[in-house]
Amino acid sequence: MTPGCVALVTFLWLVLVGPPAGAQSEDYKRSLYYRGISYHNRITKVLDSDLDSDSEPEAVVCYREPGEAVGLSGGILVLENSVDGWRVAWHGYFKGCYPKCISADGNRLKIRLVEASAAGDKEWEKELERGKDFFFRDEPSSPFAKVKISASSTLDAQKSAPAMVFDGKLRTAWAEGAEGTGVGEKIVFEFAKPVDLGLIGMLQGWALSKRTWLDNNRVHRAEITAETVQDRFDTDAEIDLDEDLGLGIYGDMVEIDFGNRPTMKYARLEKKSVVSLEVKIASVLLGERNDDAYIGEVDFAEMYTPDKLRGDAAGGSKPVQRQKPDKSKSNKEPAGDSGEEERDWLE
Repeated sequence: MTPGCVALVTFLWLVLVGPPAGAQSEDYKRSLYYRGISYHNRITKVLDSDLDSDSEPEAVVCYREPGEAVGLSGGILVLENSVDGWRVAWHGYFKGCYPKCISADGNRLKIRLVEASAAGDKEWEKELERGKDFFFRDEPSSPFAKVKISASSTLDAQKSAPAMVFDGKLRTAWAEGAEGTGVGEKIVFEFAKPVDLGLIGMLQGWALSKRTWLDNNRVHRAEITAETVQDRFDTDAEIDLDEDLGLGIYGDMVEIDFGNRPTMKYARLEKKSVVSLEVKIASVLLGERNDDAYIGEVDFAEMYTPDKLRGDAAGGSKPVQRQKPDKSKSNKEPAGDSGEEERDWLE
């Protein structure tokens, strides 16, 4: 068979049958969400599973902090593909434990968790059910379903509204509309009910194209402040947190620093019962043409502690008797993606 015939047969096979198994599942690695979470974490397991029964499998990414220290944390990032690219369907952060391996059965995730302590690692199993123990972002019962997002200023209420930082689209963005470079401008999230937040992720500019990225101001440093139920109670009671505890009105502030490349960068929050959260622009990288600062997208990871995971409210858990490791065998977990060259501007 001539090379031309081989090429033709290969082309027809791909059109009629589709790409080789696993090719589509690897596409999630190009998303900024995966790149952001794998940059500082070790990926322990990835599987494809149709958790919402829409015939389109989601990428379920399990990760953990690197190293062998005690109290390691980790999480599960569920990504779904859409016409706008990969977006977060659900993100759970496990404080003080991490998922070692995972399997799926319909809308249920069966997870083997590890708690690393000075006395030795403890492993146990947990089952989480979508629609009961966790909810996708577009479900009415999601803790983020009725979030209200406001801003200190907005450049264009139609094209760059505050809500665009939480629409799952990496190419849309909020733009501040104040005089100057945007330093000091902020967006505020008001949650319909208190939510435990483990991580916040942020894309720091308008990533519609390379041109829009360079033309406009990007966030160089952001300050994140969470207000909890306790903070609001103490404020109502007129307790001076700044004087009494040495804290700001809403407690500790978290800073995120960015470079000049589109990045979904994650930082720890580890706050319980958060009712509102403020993202403030502390410094910017100047655009080549315009002087308005943009924030592309914000992601939140709900926080789960070992006690919460073992509680009856999230289903039962089953202890696992851990066997002594066989030192003759390698016990290394898959490493995180090192970051291949991007195929297009954003992914």
